[in-house]
Amino acid sequence: MRKWLNMTAALLCGLGCQVRAHFQNSPAIGTVRIDPTQNLGKWEGWGSSLAWWGRAVGGTANADYYADLIYSMKSVDGYPGLGLNLVRYNVGGGGIGQARENKGAKLQWQMDIHGYWVDPGSQKPTAWDWSEDGNQRSMMLKARARGANVFELFSDSPMWWMNSNHSTAGSETGGDCLAPENQEPFVTYLAQVARHAQDDWGIHFGSVEAFNEPSANWWKFPGRQEGCHFDVRTQQTIVQQLRKKLDQLGLSHVMVAAADENDADVALKTWDDYSEIARAAVGKVNVHGYYRGTEPYRGSNRAALRGAVGNKPLWQSEYGESDASGYTMARSIVLDIRGLRPNAWVYWQPVEPDSKVYGWGLLNANYFDTQDQVRSDQYTTLIRVNRKFWVFGQFTRYIRPGYRVVGMGDSNSVAAYDPDSHMLVFVVVTGDTQQTVQYDLSMFKAVGETAQVVATTTAPETGIPDWKQHVEVVRLDGKGARSLTVSLYPRSVYTFLIQNVSS
Repeated sequence: MRKWLNMTAALLCGLGCQVRAHFQNSPAIGTVRIDPTQNLGKWEGWGSSLAWWGRAVGGTANADYYADLIYSMKSVDGYPGLGLNLVRYNVGGGGIGQARENKGAKLQWQMDIHGYWVDPGSQKPTAWDWSEDGNQRSMMLKARARGANVFELFSDSPMWWMNSNHSTAGSETGGDCLAPENQEPFVTYLAQVARHAQDDWGIHFGSVEAFNEPSANWWKFPGRQEGCHFDVRTQQTIVQQLRKKLDQLGLSHVMVAAADENDADVALKTWDDYSEIARAAVGKVNVHGYYRGTEPYRGSNRAALRGAVGNKPLWQSEYGESDASGYTMARSIVLDIRGLRPNAWVYWQPVEPDSKVYGWGLLNANYFDTQDQVRSDQYTTLIRVNRKFWVFGQFTRYIRPGYRVVGMGDSNSVAAYDPDSHMLVFVVVTGDTQQTVQYDLSMFKAVGETAQVVATTTAPETGIPDWKQHVEVVRLDGKGARSLTVSLYPRSVYTFLIQNVSS
């Protein structure tokens, strides 16, 4: 029997809720098969970078509130936590009150991440101040307390005194910023922070990344944020030196990640330019999801990049854009998982300050500069929860770490299966028109009799309900059937969860 899924009530409930669905007959206009024999990789998780929002929020009195929203899966004031399990910690290069540092007039306070090696004239332990960057570090520890279990250390710029112009905000020409004689101190800095984090903070970084969009030509002084250009030849030297330094400090298990280029096109060229020796030093490849700056990547080199790096772990390590509805992001996630086949997917800044272009954040809040100190009398006021937050949760709450990404015969959908819990999850991002689809589950040996459906509409209007997290339980097409037929609203994100599935 064919059915029309007419979700008419906005319901918010957990996985076990039982809701009667409303149907009417309607012919299916397309069939999509889910193929568990296609093993597209084990999912490592979803994450975010800390950096700016970590410094801005981590020292305020309600930092736990934001940590709950982002790193837990509990309900917070009716908002379902995202359950992110990956954290990218930004090791800074800025100083405090150091006369020789050249900060520049445009560097914004929350983007000035303070570093630990504060005395450029000494390599003694007293040259390091481990009390710096307390706010960002505090948020990292809060994330760990909520279940985050994968950590990466990344650098936007070396320590200010290592750069030729004593600035973390770009070079005068946009070319290499790190002074050649400071290459070894730079990798020492990164490795020592990773070692200290393991010994003193209890944070085990699985990877260390020395670069951030290193081939870009926009890292020119005076920049508004930390940034540093590295020519490909310099990159190759750094990754090899970093590998050796990590090994020397007993961190042979920590991978060197590279190169966090702006987009897949540049990343592919950079990887092609690396020597075999440099490639061997890289344990994981990182790439951002932009195109020529900050537009979402819509190029053709996702699959080519995955093919070039082979079996090395690959992260989509940074993504962001200004569409507050979340629809652009949802399309990007699907394109990435299907084409790039990353092991993990990372959003850049989940919390952004309120501004005219506010869609970069999943949440918007009023930042308060605590001077990188804990202030129990200052609160970060939540201004807005963008629909994008709910859309991201359509993926993060249900495709969980350890799930296996499997084949799905629709370019606008992704599927994952957990053999331990026998849970099948697939996420569908619909196009501009309403559609009726039959999902063919016949390649599974057994499936449950019902599916839980969670839906977010990104463009509610006449005839399209305003759903942020609508939940309904529907029956499959018939007793013993291994198919599900539903009608879906346009420009919406649907997550289907089916239990008791065996492959």
